[in-house]
Amino acid sequence: MDNLTHGLLGLALGALRRPDARPGLAERASPTDRAVLVAAVLASELPDLDTLLARGDAVTVALQAHRGLSHSLLFAPVVALGATLGACALFRGARPRPVFLASLASTVFAHLLPDLWTGWGTRLLLPFSDTRLSLDWTGVVDPWVTLPLVAGALVAWRRRAWWRRALCVGLACSAAYVGARVATWGVLTERVEAAHPQATTVRVFPAPFSVGTWRYVAMLPGGALAVGDVGLTGAPREARRVEGAAPADVLPEDVRAVPTVREALAWARFPLITLTPFEGGREVRVADLRYHLRGEPTLGFVIRLDAANRVTDARMERGGSASELLRRWRGEAPARSPAQDGGAAGPRGTAP
Repeated sequence: MDNLTHGLLGLALGALRRPDARPGLAERASPTDRAVLVAAVLASELPDLDTLLARGDAVTVALQAHRGLSHSLLFAPVVALGATLGACALFRGARPRPVFLASLASTVFAHLLPDLWTGWGTRLLLPFSDTRLSLDWTGVVDPWVTLPLVAGALVAWRRRAWWRRALCVGLACSAAYVGARVATWGVLTERVEAAHPQATTVRVFPAPFSVGTWRYVAMLPGGALAVGDVGLTGAPREARRVEGAAPADVLPEDVRAVPTVREALAWARFPLITLTPFEGGREVRVADLRYHLRGEPTLGFVIRLDAANRVTDARMERGGSASELLRRWRGEAPARSPAQDGGAAGPRGTAP
């Protein structure tokens, strides 16, 4: 999730703790009360410091350095301890135990869990496994998760006497929305399975800034992929069918062994892969059909290698400019190139 949502979730989780009773001083929060709120917000944001500390090319930073060890369950107590120490240093006299417990809850439920329920996913099991886990319930940015939290925080700021109730109501509304997304995800998955009874795997993914429309990918016998959209009403609408090609069929072993390429391939669950030679090297493109617009991928990584397979350039591509994406959303996309249609190796991968 985005950092605004992480922080607001942490603030609301901190408000779940009942404030200390201070007879005669009901209007003032105790040092522990203040430290709990500050630590909860800090703990909800600290894991993303790995982005600032990351080194390497754009693909490595986006896929390996970010959401690395600081996003693992094993490291969560360390993040909570850091937030606790910072808050207790700021508010002398705060009791460390409730501050640490609030920080740990915020790390897990305001950062790790929201990252897990997005389509991008996170690597919770590091260092034991670098598998990227994802529940595919919301996008990385979902205003309907964030807006109730923003409203609760604004009411809490304007109406100090209601601050705790306002934050908790905002959290409850946000949680109810996520719960509705979970139920919708289950219903739409069953609907796509019914439309593609021969499919061996069906996955439904959130569409950006959309409540009623989701994207889907169905893996058919023989490795073919059916991609399309499914809404709250009506049958799934298939946009494209892709004949599959495994990375080993498209990329030579020496290219697959390049760490940056290997990371991009591990990220892509339903990859579209192309390998294009150019003077002095080769260009690898790895897109993923879980991010598609009318069947065309909108997110991928481009990696350029020299003759010795050293990375000379690596970048993320988001499917074109905002105007191009808008035209594609309206159904005005230009015809696909032969490379996009797959060439000799099939639409899921092309070989030079």
